[in-house]
Amino acid sequence: MRRLLFALLPFTVPALAQDSVKLSGNIANRLSDSVIVSYNDNRIAYYPNEYLARTDAKGNFSMTFPVPRGVYTQATIVNGSRRTEMILHTGDSLTLTADARHFDSTIRFNGRGSAIQNFIVKHTMAMGRINQYTTKVKTDINKEPADFLKAIENEKNVETDFLNKNKAGLPSSFISFWQQLFVYYNYFFIEQYPQTHAMIKARRYTDTIPDANFSVVPQLPDAFSDSLLQVPSYLLYLTGVFEIRLRASGYYYHSGDTASYRRFQDSVVRLVYKLMPPGSAEFYLAQNLYGRARNQPMEKTEYLYTTFKERWPKSEYLPMLDRQVALARRLAPGQPAPDFDITTPDGRHTKLSELKGKVVYIDFWASWCKQCVGEIMKGGKMKELLKNKPLEFVYVSIDNDTTADNTLIAKYKMDGLFTHAEGGWNASEVQLYGVTSLPAYFLIDEDGNFAQQNPPTFLQSTELILAIEKLFR
Repeated sequence: MRRLLFALLPFTVPALAQDSVKLSGNIANRLSDSVIVSYNDNRIAYYPNEYLARTDAKGNFSMTFPVPRGVYTQATIVNGSRRTEMILHTGDSLTLTADARHFDSTIRFNGRGSAIQNFIVKHTMAMGRINQYTTKVKTDINKEPADFLKAIENEKNVETDFLNKNKAGLPSSFISFWQQLFVYYNYFFIEQYPQTHAMIKARRYTDTIPDANFSVVPQLPDAFSDSLLQVPSYLLYLTGVFEIRLRASGYYYHSGDTASYRRFQDSVVRLVYKLMPPGSAEFYLAQNLYGRARNQPMEKTEYLYTTFKERWPKSEYLPMLDRQVALARRLAPGQPAPDFDITTPDGRHTKLSELKGKVVYIDFWASWCKQCVGEIMKGGKMKELLKNKPLEFVYVSIDNDTTADNTLIAKYKMDGLFTHAEGGWNASEVQLYGVTSLPAYFLIDEDGNFAQQNPPTFLQSTELILAIEKLFR
């Protein structure tokens, strides 16, 4: 799948109402002179906040930073290459001690909120970090339906047993948060099971799902509560529960049939309004609009945007939606593509605007993105078919390591205009084109305007050739 790698963009993200947390302590044998705490408090996109404190020569540090008010917030604390998880809450005042040489096994917390942090430390040592639960459940998707359901129930029961053995001193609100975290992770992976299991069996992407795969869906309840909006896995559950219910009931659409897909999405929205409580519905519709604003006709985006603002005029999500819709307008077909400099590894200089008169296919990539490199390699045969056309391929790397880029270009004899975006995710080109994940593609017509939303990738060579050939005069 595309669009998997998310970046931190330099703009202010609206947060929930905030209070502060105090964190101080000592890290023996420190690996760097700083301690960094990071967390994401934005529900519809990943834009983490980072707070840094310097350590003195003995490893002592102290910091105060904001956290969302009245909810549990998953956070990470980092010193050099060492990191561990925390779950913070309003008013925590924590003192940490650790030895960086044996980080996980030596971390101890004292102070207000320390019972939760020490529980997390025990969990890391015995069970692994929280994301390792999702790794286990992903592996269970290999199993046939009945065995899959048994396996994920067992995974949840193991977590419940650990909690019951180690819950002394934990606040009841945290115990509930922790339990719901794994309950809703299981619900989310039940939603993912039908198609993902089909893809595993086929060993390729497919939207043809055997009926047997949907046999897990009746295990998926309507379990909605706005009190759970602080639980990350509940948010994941919300994003897919009605989609998979409709598909299990026989509502089929083909991925290439945009009309049937829009009717399907309209059916989902009607269910959201009817069955979800207000806060959950607001979240669902905000994240749905944010994710689709640039991938659907602008008239549909404008309609959903206007409807959302009328229903929730003071929504905490509106600043993000305002920005995303403005970006969709600027990148819509017919709008001029922002100009930028192109400097190739051999020192040639040009600008995108100087390529007018040619169709231009722009690919944002990086050497560390294996999917990016693989797709570039797949483009060779397609380019050969179009070699006598007024066509240019421009590759914009956001990699900080230009040597790695140039090594790949030389090794695989990649052809096209390769250039480097100075500043990585914060580069002006990245910002102008709204790139938040890799690979990212843009198709520009001979007049220098955006030609198509979501142009085909190199892996969709037939579709891409047809899309490009339509643009030649």
